[in-house]
Amino acid sequence: MKISIASDHAGYRYKQLIAEFLTKLGHEVHDFGTDSEEPVDYPRFIGPAAQAVSAGKCEAGVVLGGSGNGEAIAANKVDGIRCAVCWSVESAQLARRHNNANMIALGQRTMPPDTALAIVAAWLDTPFEGGRHAPRLSEIAGIEASASKESPTFGIHEKTLLIRPEFLNHHGGLFGGYMMEWADDMAFNAASLSFHGAAFVTRRFDAFDFISSVRSGDIIKIYARVEAVGSTSCRVAVWCLNARTEAQVFRTEAVMVNIDGSGKKAPIPGRH
Repeated sequence: MKISIASDHAGYRYKQLIAEFLTKLGHEVHDFGTDSEEPVDYPRFIGPAAQAVSAGKCEAGVVLGGSGNGEAIAANKVDGIRCAVCWSVESAQLARRHNNANMIALGQRTMPPDTALAIVAAWLDTPFEGGRHAPRLSEIAGIEASASKESPTFGIHEKTLLIRPEFLNHHGGLFGGYMMEWADDMAFNAASLSFHGAAFVTRRFDAFDFISSVRSGDIIKIYARVEAVGSTSCRVAVWCLNARTEAQVFRTEAVMVNIDGSGKKAPIPGRH
């Protein structure tokens, strides 16, 4: 089974332990970070792990933090994800048996390591019971579909790049200026292709986070999607994955403003 896994700094040690445990069981583990106990914000790691499950690239996912609560909340923002916070073997079994949870969230600060491993094993070994629970899951999916209609989602735009030697700095890593340039280009493309007839300029980038390095010869995929729309501006999420390792390279958000012929802010044409 392909299983995504991710954590923040507070869940890093258990993430490493569970990844090793799953690998020994014969599963294919896709680790979306973080890569140390250095303090980080969990959504930027949990989001891609949940998106991998939602897109079918992974069949299940495990996310970890101090309590697991924030990680579950973040994962459940992704369409099709049913992420349950588990604190015991029984809670893991019920999460699968009754809710068909395709992801679970664990709190490193709430349990010993052997309990965490037992929870993961129980969740994977327990089948969905179906029966009276199936219609309830359909009703949950109906709520999700209704929310999507009320808040239209925009398509993901993708660009693939080969990292060549001229992109590297004197330390052998990818020069950050290129990543910023590519992110700006993708944010512009996502905004412009989502709203035809608009003339967008970049107002600002927020929290440009470099998460993992790439090397010469690696292939990276940069994605961008409009996340929120105002009257004259929109917010675009931009993220990058290493196609070889599937590790997240960077993530950021851009605010793009529509302008008229005189350079002043103008209403976005065709906004919902």
